[in-house]
Amino acid sequence: MKLVTLSSKNQITLPKSLLQQLGVTSKSKLLIEAKGDSLVVKPVRQSIVDATAGSLTKYISPDKFGKSLEEIMEETRKLVVKDLVKKYEKSAS
Repeated sequence: MKLVTLSSKNQITLPKSLLQQLGVTSKSKLLIEAKGDSLVVKPVRQSIVDATAGSLTKYISPDKFGKSLEEIMEETRKLVVKDLVKKYEKSAS
């Protein structure tokens, strides 16, 4: 464990020995996340898209998995139109 200081610009300098241990070089991408009262920093060994793929699945209903964005948007448009028609049919009655 190493002690680092947070600068006035909210920056830290990571110890070279730890970076070498992880195989991290300048311009490497790192993921950082809060875990309890700690910060966890992980080197990205793949693209950011690949590294974070699936991180939003808890926000998506399972029936949408495997569908393209266009398909999901079209389904959503149809549902919105259907709801609006119902709403205005009730108010016109």
